[in-house]
Amino acid sequence: MTHREPMAEAWRAHLRIAILRALNDDPGKAGNESLLVDLDQVRDELLWLHERNLVQANVVRGSMVALLTERGAMVAEGKRTEEGVKRPNVTAQLARKALKISLDDLKY
Repeated sequence: MTHREPMAEAWRAHLRIAILRALNDDPGKAGNESLLVDLDQVRDELLWLHERNLVQANVVRGSMVALLTERGAMVAEGKRTEEGVKRPNVTAQLARKALKISLDDLKY
């Protein structure tokens, strides 16, 4: 194993949680690869997530479309772990939710 292999796996784990979190933040829990990120590796990682039932991935008109599964949402929210997927920063997520609640309160 070369020095770059662990770094590459760490990058892929980070990319996987980024994909799951992006899908989880979308109201429809779906997005196509060009909207998620403009990287060649996205399709491979979507397929990897699909194989583990974290997303349902299908090709529609030449683009892969991913739909977040319940299991994928649990990983994205830090309620479940999946080997090969970086754990999300749950503290930052809670802080964002608290800020949103506070801002919503200010609207009234």
